[in-house]
Amino acid sequence: MDGAAASAAGAAAAVPPPLLSRPFSFSINFSQRNLCTAYSQRVLQIRSRTRLIGMASSSRQTAPSWEELAKELGEAKEGPFRLSHANTRLFENSAPALTFYRDNSSWCPYCERVWLQLEEKCIPYSVEKINMNCYGSKPDWYLQMIPSGLLPAIKLAGKVIPESLDIMMILEDSFPEHKPLLPSKTSLEKWNAVNLLLKQERRLVGAWLSALRGGMWGSMDSFNKAVDGVDASLKQFGGPYFLGQEFSLVDAVYAPFLERISASVPYWLGQRVRGTGKWPALDAWFDAMDSRPAYQAMKSDDFTITHTLEPQIGKCRLLPEGAAYRAKINGKDGSWDLPLKPETTAWGHDDGTGKNNAKLEAARSLISNHEAIVKFASRAFTTPGTPTTTSVDHGFRFVSHALLGGVERTRELPVSLPKEAAVAAAYLRDRVGVPRDLSYPAARQLRAHLHWLVKASGSDL
Repeated sequence: MDGAAASAAGAAAAVPPPLLSRPFSFSINFSQRNLCTAYSQRVLQIRSRTRLIGMASSSRQTAPSWEELAKELGEAKEGPFRLSHANTRLFENSAPALTFYRDNSSWCPYCERVWLQLEEKCIPYSVEKINMNCYGSKPDWYLQMIPSGLLPAIKLAGKVIPESLDIMMILEDSFPEHKPLLPSKTSLEKWNAVNLLLKQERRLVGAWLSALRGGMWGSMDSFNKAVDGVDASLKQFGGPYFLGQEFSLVDAVYAPFLERISASVPYWLGQRVRGTGKWPALDAWFDAMDSRPAYQAMKSDDFTITHTLEPQIGKCRLLPEGAAYRAKINGKDGSWDLPLKPETTAWGHDDGTGKNNAKLEAARSLISNHEAIVKFASRAFTTPGTPTTTSVDHGFRFVSHALLGGVERTRELPVSLPKEAAVAAAYLRDRVGVPRDLSYPAARQLRAHLHWLVKASGSDL
C-alpha cells in the first residue's frame, strides 16, 4: 500500500505469505486464518456422519493416480499465457527498461494502477514480487532498498522510486514515445482537469473506507455523494473514460478502487454500485474498462476482493442488507452447485459448462502443482500427518478427474472418502484467488468442483 492508505487502514494482523511461487499459489488472509480453527473443529462433527456414509458404500473405489491424470491432461499441460504469472514483459523489445516491484498476490490496488499503466503503454519491464505488509515482513533486501517497505516501487536507470503516483508521472515523462496517457498541455481544459480528478479519487476512496468501516464519518450519504461526483466527472468530456474517448492515466488511477468499491459495497452494505442505472456514466466506464485486455487480465473477482480486503483496510461492518449478495458470492445460495448456471459478468458470458477451457485450466493447475496444493490444504488441520495428507491427496485426485471428464464418472466415488478430504476441499475452495491463481472462469469451476466434493462427502462445510 501507499503510505496514505496504510495509515488510513490501520495495522492489520500479520499472516503467513503465499505458500507457492509457482503459478498456482495460495495465501491465508486475516479472516481466513481464523477459519482454520473452525474447520478443524468441524472435523469431529462430521467424523461419524462420514464414516456411516463410507460404510454404506458398497465398495471403496480409488481415484486415478496423478501420473494417470497427467497423461489424460496430455498436451494441455502447458496453459495459455497468464499476465499475473509473468516475470518479464518485453513487448517485442530486447530487454526490460525497468524493474517493477509489486505484491505477489495481485491484490494491492496501488500496484495494480502502475501495472495497468505499464501494460497500456507497453513499456518493457521485469517483475519482482514482494508480500504486502499485512501478510508478513518484507525481505531484508527490499527493506534495505526501501526502508518503509511500501509497494509498489520501480527501479529505473539505477534509481529506486516508490509511491504509485510518483512512479506513474515519472513513467509518463521517461517514456513519451510509448502511448502518452496524459493530455497534451495544449489541451488546457483536460490538462487542468487531471489534478482535480486525482484529488476527487482520494475523496472517493476516503468516503468508501468510512462507509465500510463505520464510525463518525461512515455514512452512506457521504459515499453516495462521492459517487455522484465521479459520475458527473465522467460526463464532463463525454465519456466513456474520464478524459473522453481515450483511456488515460486518470482511468488507471481510479480502476483498482472502483473495482473494489463495486464488489465490497453490495457485499458488506447491501447497496449495488454498478448496473442499477443510478450512475449511468459510471456504468459506461465499467463497460469500457472491461473491454481492455490488460485490465481483464489483472482485475479480481468479487469473491477474491471481499475475502482479502479486511487485512488491508481493517474490519468492515456487516449489514443485513448485504445478506443475499454475500450468499451469492460465497456460494451459499446454490451458485457453486454443479452444474453451474449460465451467468454474465465483467468477463463476459459463461454458460457454466467449462467448455471454454475453464475446466482444463483448473485441472492443469491442480494436477501440475498437486504436492504443494495438498500440503497447503492440509493447513486446515491443527495436526496434519501422513494419513491426513493421503486422504486430502485422494480427494483432490477425484476433483481433477471430475474436471477432466465430468462429475458423472465419479458421482458415487467421493462418499467413501475419509472426512479429511471434505475439510481440506472446503479450505482450498475458500482460498482460490483471481487473478493470482486462475482466470475467473477457471476459478469458478475449481470452486464448484471442490464444493461438489464437499457435498458428495456428506459435509455441509
